[in-house]
Amino acid sequence: MGRPENPIASCEKALEALARWLREQRAEAGLSYAQLAERTKDLPAADGTSARCSADTLARAASGAAVPRLKTVVSYACACDADQAEAERLWKRARYRQSRAALRGAEPPPHISYVRNFAELRAALLDLYQKDGSRPYEELERTSSGVLAHSTVARFISGVTGRPTRQFVLAFAQACGIKGLALNAWGQGWDRAEEQRLGGYKVPVQRAAIRVRRGLDGAAEVYLDRSRNSDGQDFWRYSTVPDLLEQAKALSARELAAAQSIRHLRPPTTNRPLKKAHRHSSRHL
Repeated sequence: MGRPENPIASCEKALEALARWLREQRAEAGLSYAQLAERTKDLPAADGTSARCSADTLARAASGAAVPRLKTVVSYACACDADQAEAERLWKRARYRQSRAALRGAEPPPHISYVRNFAELRAALLDLYQKDGSRPYEELERTSSGVLAHSTVARFISGVTGRPTRQFVLAFAQACGIKGLALNAWGQGWDRAEEQRLGGYKVPVQRAAIRVRRGLDGAAEVYLDRSRNSDGQDFWRYSTVPDLLEQAKALSARELAAAQSIRHLRPPTTNRPLKKAHRHSSRHL
């Protein structure tokens, strides 16, 4: 295995734990850094590129001098036939501690269950992003299958945009590793923030069911969903899915009036694409 390594540099405990774990995996594999580097030549990275790393890069990753790139840590673990999930967990922890150290003196964000307004919600989302390793915005876009545009994520992280949409919050949390029932807490956090913004008024369900004329075929029922874009502007869109019909009464009078004002519109049919009805409706709102 060559000459002995230098002692791990004096560093934060989470980074030290990562460096120590990497060294233990190499020792168990019985490989030198040159041999590890050779093994990485044929390894694919998560982004589709090569996971190849030099011997010097791998040695620095286990030195404790700085938090290495995730790609390097995963390549190191793969070359040692070690647990990649554990390598990523330790890396995220080290990155998070590094991020918190840069915010020395700042109050810790509230848990999502206690978020009351959009300022707290943004702080909780940023904390979640840091716990996930503060990955590149493009990676979040890939993870969300394009739902989170990297430019939108960049504006949110930098504080350029206003309050996020509920859809953005859920997609962002999911891209940062939140799964299953745990996602509900983030949706509820947005609901509380929106309720506070409305001065305590209960957040209405964003849907209305209306009946519209369809020529000689008589009346047909369609649904209108209210949404908000990344700039905070509200808009309506057509839907034919009735899964929230029973909750339509929760809409405010103003929203119902807006929905009723376009009853004369034709609903989407098999001969009329949904997006055409949407464009037509926007001219009447």
